[in-house]
Amino acid sequence: MSLHVAVNGMCSQQRPTWLKHKKSRELREKITKETDDVQLAELLGHSERLEEAELWVERSSVNSLRDVAKFHLDVTIDKALRDDFGTRDREEVLGKLDSLLDYCAADVAITHRVYQIVFPNFLDTCPHPVSFAALRHLAAVILPVNKTWDAYLANAEATYRELSDAVQERLIGLAESALALKDEPEQWQNDPWLKQLDWSGQEIKMVKGKKKNDPPRPAARQKKPGMPKWYKDLFPKIDSPIGLTVRTRIAPLLLKMSWDGHPLFWSDKYGWTFRVDREEQAGYEKKQMIQCDFYDSDKDAALRDDGGVFFKLPHKDGPLARCVNPLAKSYLTYFDKGTLSSQYTYAKQALEMNASCSYWISARDRIMSQMVVYEDDVNKQGVAARQESEASEDAVTKKPEDVQGFILPQVIPMGTITRRAVENTWLTASNAKKNRVGSELKSMVKAPPGYCFVGADVDSEELWIASLVGDATFKLHGGNAIGFMTLEGTKAAGTDLHSRTAGILGITRNDAKVFNYGRIYGAGLKFAGQLLRQFNPSLSEKETNDIASTLYTRTKGTKTMRSVLSKRPFWRGGTESFVFNKLEEFAAQERPRTFVLGAGITEALMRRFINQNGYLTSRINWAIQSSGVDYLHLLIVGMDYLARRFNIDARLAITVHDEIRYLVKDHDKYRAAMALQVANVWTRAMFAQQVGINDLPQACAYFSAIDVDHVLRKEVDMDCVTPSHKDPIAPGESLDIQTLLAKGDAARLDPSIVPDPAHAPKLDKIEYTPRIPVMDTLEDSTSDPYFLKAQIISSEQELSDVLKERRSATKTVGEKKPRVAKPSTAILKRHYQNKTMLVQAEPMMVSEALRPTARFEKTKWSWQKEKGMGRSGPSSRI
Repeated sequence: MSLHVAVNGMCSQQRPTWLKHKKSRELREKITKETDDVQLAELLGHSERLEEAELWVERSSVNSLRDVAKFHLDVTIDKALRDDFGTRDREEVLGKLDSLLDYCAADVAITHRVYQIVFPNFLDTCPHPVSFAALRHLAAVILPVNKTWDAYLANAEATYRELSDAVQERLIGLAESALALKDEPEQWQNDPWLKQLDWSGQEIKMVKGKKKNDPPRPAARQKKPGMPKWYKDLFPKIDSPIGLTVRTRIAPLLLKMSWDGHPLFWSDKYGWTFRVDREEQAGYEKKQMIQCDFYDSDKDAALRDDGGVFFKLPHKDGPLARCVNPLAKSYLTYFDKGTLSSQYTYAKQALEMNASCSYWISARDRIMSQMVVYEDDVNKQGVAARQESEASEDAVTKKPEDVQGFILPQVIPMGTITRRAVENTWLTASNAKKNRVGSELKSMVKAPPGYCFVGADVDSEELWIASLVGDATFKLHGGNAIGFMTLEGTKAAGTDLHSRTAGILGITRNDAKVFNYGRIYGAGLKFAGQLLRQFNPSLSEKETNDIASTLYTRTKGTKTMRSVLSKRPFWRGGTESFVFNKLEEFAAQERPRTFVLGAGITEALMRRFINQNGYLTSRINWAIQSSGVDYLHLLIVGMDYLARRFNIDARLAITVHDEIRYLVKDHDKYRAAMALQVANVWTRAMFAQQVGINDLPQACAYFSAIDVDHVLRKEVDMDCVTPSHKDPIAPGESLDIQTLLAKGDAARLDPSIVPDPAHAPKLDKIEYTPRIPVMDTLEDSTSDPYFLKAQIISSEQELSDVLKERRSATKTVGEKKPRVAKPSTAILKRHYQNKTMLVQAEPMMVSEALRPTARFEKTKWSWQKEKGMGRSGPSSRI
């Protein structure tokens, strides 16, 4: 599957279009098979050709085996039997064992046939040996744990239940108190919150008595007879317990929540809103609150009020998003400020509980489904072995931390079109936070006795790659503004990229990181505006657009089209203009490749299969992220060579994009740290060399710190204390290059060491094949000093001056070439009227018929091999 994704995968923006096409194609095929009408079949075939105007649709498929087999083999797989594994019990599976094994065998056979096709395609798309060699390590990552893993699951679940049950009990109490008013309509009708509940449905259905003279009796199987509808809806079934939580729609009404003292009202169209008098309307409009209009929605007719105005609650995703739960964690800051309030003091407790448990609620199923294999489980194979193991366990009870086990993460080595690894638990795991239940997940991965984790985070990996692309223009590290900031800028002095962006936008440095990486990945002004409103909801739309425009003008620059300087539009006047011009030059190639390992883009994003400038953001994002994957692959392969060359007992534990961790024997930990530094220097050096810079600054050559630790965590000094983990974890060790060198022989990679023959790298028979760097195959725009100058300047007057200089320098000296006259319309008319003048035996274009033989050489255009497929002939002027 990974090989298919790298060659024929699609980006997330393409997926809906592909699924729509698939559904339409299947419908056409079904109708064609069922009809005998030849004309209808031809019409459907013609319709299919029209719908396939986007050629990439036929060059890609989603990742399921059924669709991949259909794409590569044109084979339809019946997956109906697959459901039997999940729906039938053991006896039923045994009863159908033969057919189920046949199904599995057929899947394996189809997979092998697909592999025979996609593997050669992958080697053609990603020809460098490192791109394939690293996959072996990425597909074999391993996470050691011990029996304390079970305690983590139990503690996190118990803490969640404790916090959730306490709030739920309060909510149930409020529901019962509201229910007590069902026979007092004058009270709930005058309550702005309770009157929004649906009090209908209190009738009790009656049926005739069993005997002739018996009185009517309540119908059986009624859900909460005599209770209002809002209360009945809290019970999914007749015999099920009440389902009332902080995420239930009526919870804010039961808590009687308000915004600035104004009661909240639910709208199907706008989400949660609040009502203010007409006198206060102008004040909220100045705060950029969104006014609601209920006259175009029949569902919200009950909220129509000529005496007041309703406003939407703000949402972190911008003015178009609606608030569906004011108890979500993003509203905790409003509660702290007093903007959001409740008539009950424990409403904030409910909000804090929801924020605290949000991670565990979303991740608990994935975490609890992790399959852990303990060493005792391996020994429990067969009845005799199990009895022997149980007897030994009765004799000696091990401590939980002494029982070792492993988790094998279900990593897809290349799960996206950028070839990034994908896994839904460990690669998205949160770092430990003091108020987040279960967030200590990563720290529950613990090295076995005698081992430790050695690893590092690549410092600003993709930011450095982007700046290096800009530096390639001048063949000098720090040659452009963003490159200089990346190398020399410091957080303390406020001169690094994130601090500068924070200053422009008036936000925190951490928030500025989101802007910077989004912009480098190709996101536009709309993305910046949405983020800015999220960080500062009080900004008006005009203020938001002005600030975002200022940021993009100072960074990306101004988009300009001057054909005298460049065939394509280019950016100028910004600190990152050189970077984006080079990235867009990458994206505009017929078959873009990463500039280090030469890995090609998926066919679905090749220029020949998409519209002009189609999916440009995805193509730019691919250029950066796929180069980041090249970085990781080089680091892994370099580390593998050093570990085998110097007999270092280490294996890859896990990688998370720009983070890498190895499981290492304690006696080798410092040598492994040094090997990781050396591998990083090699990787950075190759990146620099491939863009034409044959040196490497010390500022970026080494990891800023190598972490040596006994657990997995973001920083070695994090205590990982959370609501479900009260005991702090002892700190690990962080080593920069100077500290590591000070370790002396303990960290030395001694060249006199003889590698183990069983694992020694064998490079003697591998012949080095030189290749032309990808950067050298791009259009040579860097040699034009006028174009370089145009990218730097920001004013229109300076740009005009450059254009004048360029025209003056390229002005033709000497006799001008004679102008070739275009054929007149009279000539064309005469030829159309007298069709016998055209040779009928062989079809010919009008332009060819009108072309004088003597003019052929003058209008001849020698096509370039790369662009014209070697053709040599005249250009058409019509």
